[in-house]
Amino acid sequence: MARLFIFAVGGTGARVLRSLTMLLAAGMRLPDCDQVVPVLVDPDTQNGDVTRTVDLLKRYSRIHNALYQDGQHPKGQGFFGQPLTTLAQLNTAGVDGLRDSFVYDFGGINQSFKDYIHYNEASVETRGLLDLLFTPDSLNASLDLGFRGSPNVGSVVLNSLVQAPEMRYLAQSLNSEDRVFFVSSIFGGTGAAGFPLLVKNLRDPDVDLPQPSVRAKVPAGALVLLPYFKLQQPSAQEKADGQDFIDSNTFITKTKTALSYYAEHLDGLESLYYLGDQAGQPLPNNPGRAEQRNQAHLLELLGALSVPHFLGQPANQLDRGSPAYHEFGLKEDKATFDFGQLPPALRRDVARPMIQFHYFAKYFRQHLLEEKNAPLYKGGKLAQHLPASTGPLADLTDFFTEYESWLRELGVSERRFGALHPDETDFNKMVADKIIATGFFNKGLTDDVLRAELNDAVGKTNLDNPDASRALRWIVEAFNKATDKVVDTKLQYS
Repeated sequence: MARLFIFAVGGTGARVLRSLTMLLAAGMRLPDCDQVVPVLVDPDTQNGDVTRTVDLLKRYSRIHNALYQDGQHPKGQGFFGQPLTTLAQLNTAGVDGLRDSFVYDFGGINQSFKDYIHYNEASVETRGLLDLLFTPDSLNASLDLGFRGSPNVGSVVLNSLVQAPEMRYLAQSLNSEDRVFFVSSIFGGTGAAGFPLLVKNLRDPDVDLPQPSVRAKVPAGALVLLPYFKLQQPSAQEKADGQDFIDSNTFITKTKTALSYYAEHLDGLESLYYLGDQAGQPLPNNPGRAEQRNQAHLLELLGALSVPHFLGQPANQLDRGSPAYHEFGLKEDKATFDFGQLPPALRRDVARPMIQFHYFAKYFRQHLLEEKNAPLYKGGKLAQHLPASTGPLADLTDFFTEYESWLRELGVSERRFGALHPDETDFNKMVADKIIATGFFNKGLTDDVLRAELNDAVGKTNLDNPDASRALRWIVEAFNKATDKVVDTKLQYS
């Protein structure tokens, strides 16, 4: 069984994983991958970016399990087709202390960095050295906020936590068909510190982890985000009041330092992907906890595409001695990105499923509840299950709510994703680069057309007292078929 273990490090890693989850929900396929095992790495357990992504992963996983629980349908096909699982759910080896969570367990660090390194118990000479290496703000920073743009702090803390059950189980369970992928920023604290340490511990045969020979051979890649946003700077009064903040003026300097380090010391990867952009309007400066909940950005969506690209590279073409370095360039330097800027292969593999999923979400939310006499509604006994407050159909409804929020966020930044219009109600105008022509004798793609395709997809079949999971499958299969057909006939999108 081929699995992808993906470590999303820090807030940026969590946001890229959020976009990847949306793409998988839309039906984007990951080549030669039977299971995706996401692990979010951030000591700030209340980080808003992390908790939002964890909730999304849980919701996705519940929907997928409800759809495919009896094994009747091939996994990896259509909406929510890619299996997602936690490390604990794979734990057939009985590793102790492994929580059923998508989050790496840091053991609840809730002390200052100064206390963590036992600064007050150190000798005068050692304290003097520490004062040279770390600023007073870094020494006094609470670690339950993460590392707040300080990779030097993060490297000290993370280096002592690599023996956590998550890393031990990963090392113990790896096989030759698996792959490992890391996602992090290079200009923050947790990502810049955690990513190279995780790579080192994956590869180093002297680290006390199982299967050093397998760890040495398993293909590994990484996505590194260069600066693509900046943060609002605090006022003089806020500084005087001692409020926490991150100085984004240091992002470029930190990036140069990290790149220099990578060039000399990062040698455990076969593929490395880089993305960055000019920063737009400054974002709110929230150094951690629930307030660190940044809006989705186009670069996070484009970054998520590095995952299927990496998995699509044949193992015999991956050479750690001569690693491949990848970048993503836009056809045109313009503010709004649409599907027309994607090469043909990505339009087929990414744009097409996203369009289908968008039609699914919009029709489900705008029209489905009004169609109690339609064959889709009657045949699936949906009156028993919609609207739903709990269960898989409630998860689907909530997922669509989060999807539309994500899509709106992508349209806010100066470099915005405008390929799909989240608030458009006319199906003819929902895809920016493929407006469907209409005329006196042709209304294009209307809700009536979609309804007819949905009804045709289910035919005259009626479910016999379906439970919520079977009702969910009924809906998803109908929308898979109907949206596939309308994209072909109305959009002629390939």
